Amino acid sequence: MSDIQDLITRRQYPKALEVIKAELSRRPKDQRLRLQHADVLIAANRGKEAVPVLLGLADEHANDGFTAKAIAILKRIDKLEPGRRDVEERMSHLVQQKVASAPTAPARPSGLPEFGFEEIDSSAPEFDLGMGGSGDPAPLLEPTVDEGLEFVNADPEIEPEKPAAVTSPLFESLSASEMEAVVRGLELLEFQPGDILVAEGAPGASMFILSTGMLKVYVRDMKGNYLKVKEFTEGEFFGEISVLTGKPRTATIVAATPVEVLELDKKTLDAITQQHPRVREILKEFHEQRAQDTVKQIIKNR
Repeated sequence: MSDIQDLITRRQYPKALEVIKAELSRRPKDQRLRLQHADVLIAANRGKEAVPVLLGLADEHANDGFTAKAIAILKRIDKLEPGRRDVEERMSHLVQQKVASAPTAPARPSGLPEFGFEEIDSSAPEFDLGMGGSGDPAPLLEPTVDEGLEFVNADPEIEPEKPAAVTSPLFESLSASEMEAVVRGLELLEFQPGDILVAEGAPGASMFILSTGMLKVYVRDMKGNYLKVKEFTEGEFFGEISVLTGKPRTATIVAATPVEVLELDKKTLDAITQQHPRVREILKEFHEQRAQDTVKQIIKNR
């Protein structure tokens, strides 16, 4: 795998594709390797060849219950070839499939992360969430990427195990029409380890759903030092309160691994909530539950 990455870094895409195809002959079900195959085809200006690979991955993620991953891949295809009918059909099928498998009663925001982004209580004495100075985030106290973190299989002979299905709690709570409106409004963004997605004190113009990778959440203590309070994993959503209320971000959030997020900007969300006001109520409900969990955690840690 390191040889492949070295070839990609040096932009030797034809050779990288040869090596990837050889690996795929041994591990045809390896989803990460197939995604890398598609990425290299796109980098080599062969995006048309990448589309069938991506469609297959999107179908697998949808069938496995990885809704956000499936949406992210379909959004990637839409960037390559806008207006494809099969992508639109898959989006619609994904919505119907998700709604059909959801519980009969609307999902409640229970068991949410104890610390959610933008759910840190700014009045709590343990934390000073003001930016101070220029408002730029200070250097973080710990590495933004865990040392020794592996992004590929250590043993190329072993197929990676499929993790348990990860779904966004937001998707679980929406009706078919609400989910379809949200899905169509999402935009795919990519970040590399160490990239800052949003900074504490900055205005909030978007909310996000994490489709791939891991994020770290930091807040400032009373001395101005950054404290890591949370890690976000795939399927979690964040940033909705700044968009709904206009309040500044109350945390800095950093990519710990290569990351893909689905972004819903304020203009699009406002348009959605005008047509589907329950979406706003669902977001507020999640926020209220997260805030309660945060207060409990702060009291517990005193």
